[in-house]
Amino acid sequence: MFRKLFVALALVACALPVVAGEKSRLQLTSELFALIDQADEMVVYSEGFKREFVVYRSSSRKDFEQLKSAITLKRTGGPFQCACMDGPEIALLKNKKEIATVWNHEGTAIGSSVWNGDWYNGDADRWLRWFDARGMTGAREFFNQVHREEIRAKEDERRWLKTMPSSLKPLWSNAVSQYQPPGKYPNLEPLNLALAKQYADISGRIRALMAWYGSGAGPWSGFPGYEEIAEKLLRQYPAKVLIEAVESRNLTDQELEGAARIFGGWTPVRDSTPIPADLRHALLEHCLKSSDQDKVERAQRAFASEK
Repeated sequence: MFRKLFVALALVACALPVVAGEKSRLQLTSELFALIDQADEMVVYSEGFKREFVVYRSSSRKDFEQLKSAITLKRTGGPFQCACMDGPEIALLKNKKEIATVWNHEGTAIGSSVWNGDWYNGDADRWLRWFDARGMTGAREFFNQVHREEIRAKEDERRWLKTMPSSLKPLWSNAVSQYQPPGKYPNLEPLNLALAKQYADISGRIRALMAWYGSGAGPWSGFPGYEEIAEKLLRQYPAKVLIEAVESRNLTDQELEGAARIFGGWTPVRDSTPIPADLRHALLEHCLKSSDQDKVERAQRAFASEK
């Protein structure tokens, strides 16, 4: 009986914020719509906070009515604050005096001075169509770009998890939760213990880590932060041990990528142990196939001649 009562009370408690949030959402939307009705002119500025360019201006009631129709807010989608460069921004004027602002936030949210922040919209396409119809297609183009990047990021993460040594998979979510640079990094000890059980041979362990480190998003700069965990695991080993693990071997592309990245990336191994010529040649040849100019240039500096 007590358990049933506790569950019932918990459900009521959880429901209360939703009801309150819904009321707030409706009130704020009504306030904005009332200001849109009062406005006699709208001025639309390009992206950013400086209002450098006017990209659209109108006093047509059709534009105001269609703007109201385009605005939909998710029930529990805000408000939230973001330091992003938003835009376009719509200034609503009455008798030449600004009475409210509405702005686009990456196509996924609608910002306004009425709710002093951003609020996730209920229909991104509906919102972006308002800008499309008035020749402001940049908002949708940016939205599509972000969407493509999100899809690619998910694919990158799937590949990363697939290549991860199986012994680390049960520990991964906890390790990622501890990753809070620059001050906090995961405890590597449980990861090292798991790897040692799976790969008793140190060279085999290093090659597995090399392959994992080489299965990342691609760039040696601007990569997902979680990839740094694999890097830290590799940097525990002296350069001599890393070299011994990969020299005179027929390495896979992922192993080559991981080795090239650890020896020639943004923070290469500090140990001055020279890399054998054959290995340098193999790493350079691998990197020269890349379309990433930064990677190519770094590889040329690291592997083109003996250090």
